[in-house]
Amino acid sequence: MVPNLASLLLPLVLLPALAAQTFVRVRDGVVEPRGPGAPIAALNAVTAQPCGTLLTARYGQPIANAAGSSLQTLAFMNPACVNRRGQIAFVANAAGQRNQGVFVADGSTVRAIAMGCGQGGGSGQHGTCGDPSPLGGTFAGFFGGTVFAPPIDDDGDVLFLADLVNGTRSRGLFLYLAASQTIVAVAAVGDPSPRGGVITALGPGALGTDRQVVFLAQSTGSPQYVADLLQWRNGALTSFLGTGDPAPGGATVTMLGTESFGFVDGTTVFAGPVPSINACGQIAFRIITGSGRGIAVRDGGSTSWYLTSGMATPNGGTFADFQAAALNGTGEIAVFADYQRTGQPTSGWFVGRPGSFRNALSFYDPVDGGQCMGLAFSRCPMTPLSDAGDLVLWCDLSSAGNQGRIVVCAADGSTTAIARQGGPTGAGGNYGSIDAWPSMTSNGRVVVGCGTPGAGWSNAYLTTVLCGPAVASSPCTSVGGTVFVDDFGPAGGSFVLFGSLSTQSLSFPPYGELLVGGAAPVVTLLGA
Repeated sequence: MVPNLASLLLPLVLLPALAAQTFVRVRDGVVEPRGPGAPIAALNAVTAQPCGTLLTARYGQPIANAAGSSLQTLAFMNPACVNRRGQIAFVANAAGQRNQGVFVADGSTVRAIAMGCGQGGGSGQHGTCGDPSPLGGTFAGFFGGTVFAPPIDDDGDVLFLADLVNGTRSRGLFLYLAASQTIVAVAAVGDPSPRGGVITALGPGALGTDRQVVFLAQSTGSPQYVADLLQWRNGALTSFLGTGDPAPGGATVTMLGTESFGFVDGTTVFAGPVPSINACGQIAFRIITGSGRGIAVRDGGSTSWYLTSGMATPNGGTFADFQAAALNGTGEIAVFADYQRTGQPTSGWFVGRPGSFRNALSFYDPVDGGQCMGLAFSRCPMTPLSDAGDLVLWCDLSSAGNQGRIVVCAADGSTTAIARQGGPTGAGGNYGSIDAWPSMTSNGRVVVGCGTPGAGWSNAYLTTVLCGPAVASSPCTSVGGTVFVDDFGPAGGSFVLFGSLSTQSLSFPPYGELLVGGAAPVVTLLGA
């Protein structure tokens, strides 16, 4: 029997989008209809085929370190997270007695980092044949669905939530360490909480490049329906921010984690909004206070507002509400926001930093020969924003929800559709149902989960890119660190990377400073 990892959330409310009406995908199969609104000024809509598409993982693919077992993915509803090297992490079912787990794939092989058995997380129906847990007993049920995508860092470390059986704890947040191929416990239900008492409920979290984890948790003294943010680093658990703490500007935090799910085993998981951590250690998160709500970013010991309700939008009118904010390596955020324009409520995605925000895509904007009628909430730990400021998102051209697109909204204002529901994938079959939460690497590789009718496998995770060279390195990369350079085509094309040897420090926005040395003025680093 194959466990349904995504069907255990209670309640599941499906609100079908109405004709000639905009709508928002909230998670999994949950859709909220939104009202009509007036179109804004046209964007530069571009139709283009991607330069290449890689089959990264698929239904039925053998699992390299689980003899005789193969993936039974639900890629169209379980998002994958991706790191700079193109490795993806995801939750999936598997064939065999150990029938579920967390997996990593790179386009050539798939490896399990932890597997369990029985029914999914929150079911209360667990087997005992899973992998050993660092808290004793074995891994049992894993959590599938939109909000439980496991983040993966550039070293291949993966953060995930799981239920245990016969352990000292029944549920925990765990970190897989790729270098040692070991798993450590970050926190578990029943552990002492740095906010007093014990942790009574957990949620997913964000993973930084130095293995810093910031996650949702409710403690003994927390208000009933909200969660605080806790922080884990090098084995130490501390409070990051909680209800009653000061917010930027002197207000008081009244809510942080506001989205929770009840499961059939009687437990609760807090699901969002999850914070975001970039390569420089900056952390973006949503705060609700008694006077409004907004997106704040903590940089070292300083926390400041990026966006707040009542602030003017680039489209006119004012912001009203925000979902989770994704943070790129240069300190920009991307966020889905509700706003008021000409007295009417509407919604869209926005990208930028204080003093410089742009509309990426809003309802009724032109895209791929049509208009945007459907969008999805911004959710972390998915990473839709590249270091160049390009944003990948899902939209739908039809109120009926059957013309899904994956669109790159570039920093220059252009929009390019790179995946179309019903169109060819470029890696076998056509795009069927497309998951609404794609991720993008810092240098522009896009990972899409989708159904693949006609491919010989029912669904897959695909990596696709637009043509052209891409360079990515966070501005806090130290001397001797890595700069990623990729040539994404087209086939037969080429590019040349030059370095100046007469200038010791060359401004290289938005990536920072390119440090070079020597006597010659210019040298060819790559190409001809």
